[in-house]
Amino acid sequence: MTIRVAIADDHSLVRQGLRRYLDMADGIEVVGEASNGKELLELIGNENPDIALIDIRMPEMDGLEAARVIRDQHPKVGVIMLTAYDDRQFVVEAVRSGARGYVLKARDAEHLIQTVRLVAGGNMVIDPQLVVALAEELSTAKERDRKAETLTAREIEVLQLLAFGHTNRDIAERLYISPDTVRPTSSTSSRSSARPTAPRPSPRRSAGA
Repeated sequence: MTIRVAIADDHSLVRQGLRRYLDMADGIEVVGEASNGKELLELIGNENPDIALIDIRMPEMDGLEAARVIRDQHPKVGVIMLTAYDDRQFVVEAVRSGARGYVLKARDAEHLIQTVRLVAGGNMVIDPQLVVALAEELSTAKERDRKAETLTAREIEVLQLLAFGHTNRDIAERLYISPDTVRPTSSTSSRSSARPTAPRPSPRRSAGA
């Protein structure tokens, strides 16, 4: 089955380069491009892609806001953040916004293609080293301020296990949670009722890692 991808980036050269690499890959088709979040939402409404590849920083509506709308209105679309920012807080916000992948622009094309395929298959893909650092920072933040807008302790556990390449079933068995759903809760108010559950398998090493 062909994976249909929508691209959103405010730089036309970046969009053109991404499109060229993705269209060359077997089983992947780029269905359209957008230069901001508003254009992306319109594109998704018209084309119903499997994957939305989104830059975080864009005019009019940025990638994080667009991801939240996609999460709420188009939950079947897998969101991958493609960005130059390796700041941990961006990763936190991306995950909370519903992103299933976080890829740095410094990665090579093969890594991006593999990420698209993994996320389309139901996996969550974040660089293992970045996940470990992220989980450590979040753990520290929770100790500093129990009311901080960070991920829950269970979400941190999931990220830590994801970082070390555990499969969906492994994580579910370790944490006694369902292996069928994945994304963390979307707001502070929903944490008490929504149970974050295990990401499906993410390889220990992706191409280009």
